[in-house]
Amino acid sequence: MEFGIFSNGIRPHTSAARTYEEDIHEIVLADRLGFRDAYISEHHGERPYINRIDTIPAPDLMMCKAAGLTSRIRFGAAVKLIHLHHPVDVAIQSAVTDHLTGGRYIFGFGSGFPLPLFSEERGLSFEDRHDRLNEALDFILKCWASDEPFDWDGEHWRGKGVIALPKPFAGPQMPMATATDSEPMLRIAGARGYTLISAFLESAGRLKPKADLYAAAARAAGIADPRRNVTASRIVYIADSEKQAIEDLRPAVTHEIGFQAERGFLKMLEKFYDLRVPNDERGIEALVEAEFYLLGDPDSVAEKIRRFHDESGGFGTFLIVTGKDWATRAHRERSMRRFMEEVAPQLRDVVPAEAA
Repeated sequence: MEFGIFSNGIRPHTSAARTYEEDIHEIVLADRLGFRDAYISEHHGERPYINRIDTIPAPDLMMCKAAGLTSRIRFGAAVKLIHLHHPVDVAIQSAVTDHLTGGRYIFGFGSGFPLPLFSEERGLSFEDRHDRLNEALDFILKCWASDEPFDWDGEHWRGKGVIALPKPFAGPQMPMATATDSEPMLRIAGARGYTLISAFLESAGRLKPKADLYAAAARAAGIADPRRNVTASRIVYIADSEKQAIEDLRPAVTHEIGFQAERGFLKMLEKFYDLRVPNDERGIEALVEAEFYLLGDPDSVAEKIRRFHDESGGFGTFLIVTGKDWATRAHRERSMRRFMEEVAPQLRDVVPAEAA
């Protein structure tokens, strides 16, 4: 099993500059500790966020700065909302990021949180977002593959005499990843060998059928051990005990639950996962009980990750969530360090059943 961080950058509002400094500090630490991947969320502004939290709407810019401070860690978008931006601009900006990171870039794409605001504030239709995304993906791949100017006259996107430079760092296509619930896209991702990313609040029961469909399409395309290309994630915090970990996280989690309730996220958890999270300081206990938050000593956390792995059918990469103001910077550093020194070694040899 490989390991990475999921920089889900949502911190209490100070300034965006300070938030980004903290996020980059964690990415640099992850590189030094031996994490292989750093996936970074793309979060756009919403009304509940105003003067309350800072987010990362342009993760590629953060990757470029972090690349100059790191040596090995790979950077993945989780995920680029390609239905919101013109495909020519996405293709160019992503290729530039690929070069500035020295080929350590993973093009992660998806439709994101299902909120009409993001489409509507750009004059686009929310209902057409999946069709726009599918066409945008084809357009982007054409931009990278074509050495001649071309026209694009699609249903959602137009382009005339398109010249998209530079091309990706290592050829006509870069490493790709997606987070999706769409069955057609799961089949496409599996057949093309794209990494499948799952959200950190995705139950094993929901991940397994998606990963099964993805893996079946991959095997049909001749890809061996496709579940190695499945990436799962959880909020993980290592302390001497679960009780201590809960108390370290409680203030930040309670703060986040408050604005997540306003944006409808808690209702979505109840609808899709049958998880009822109280909108108060008791919320963290509900998330820990459901094992969406894996907190405690190294041995107990390792066992919970192993159980999640087995119940979901297996995955090749596990991400721990960062980008939060839990306790202090020193506490967060200690948790990440103990994870790599005391938890990861217990899981290195864990592989999906089909690979075993």
